[in-house]
Amino acid sequence: MTETPRVLVAEDDEDLQSFLRDTLESQGMHVVSATDGAGALLAAGAEAPDIVLLDLDLPDLDGLDVLAALRRGRPVPVIVLTGRRGEADRVRGLEGGADDYVVKPFSARELVARIHAVLRRSATADAPAPTVLDHGDLRIDTAAREVQVRGERVELTKREFDLLAFLAANPRRVYTREELLQEVWGSSEQWQVPATVTEHVRRIRLKVEADPAEPVYVQNVRGVGYRFGS
Repeated sequence: MTETPRVLVAEDDEDLQSFLRDTLESQGMHVVSATDGAGALLAAGAEAPDIVLLDLDLPDLDGLDVLAALRRGRPVPVIVLTGRRGEADRVRGLEGGADDYVVKPFSARELVARIHAVLRRSATADAPAPTVLDHGDLRIDTAAREVQVRGERVELTKREFDLLAFLAANPRRVYTREELLQEVWGSSEQWQVPATVTEHVRRIRLKVEADPAEPVYVQNVRGVGYRFGS
């Protein structure tokens, strides 16, 4: 991350765009603006932002399609901004790889706090760690951020990898969903819901477990949360 965080704001509402620019620049951030999906993707390539604030309701492209395109390019954390309040929309955004999900209207103080939290998590996750975790058929290389199952590489989103690696580094220890929100997301129930953890666990199991219905690695502890077993 650059010393002065570079924030790409993809938002077509002029008043909100101006509010975001004034707010973020007052916090010492450099703001790059885009008013549509195509412009956001061009700016992401040209400006190399440290983080993207992405409105889902852009005039030319669906925000989820823009999110998917960003995920195929240079790794960059994304906070989704949206007026869509439904749980299904939240899950779709998280499944698409969003690092956080902010529903409009929101306060300037809350948004700035979330930006700083995501940037801290991103910096920590990107720091190389010379550790390889071997658990039977599952191999997790935390330095390369790669996962292999029975010798085959498995593609995980950034947050899926963070969650799996955290649990695998602390085998047999039981964590509640609330603790995992704090440890992996750097968030709390005020900003994320425990169902966020449940959904990520479900997707991890589909990718790494031989039988997701009978998980060997990411196991449920009834009435408490999850633990890593091998």
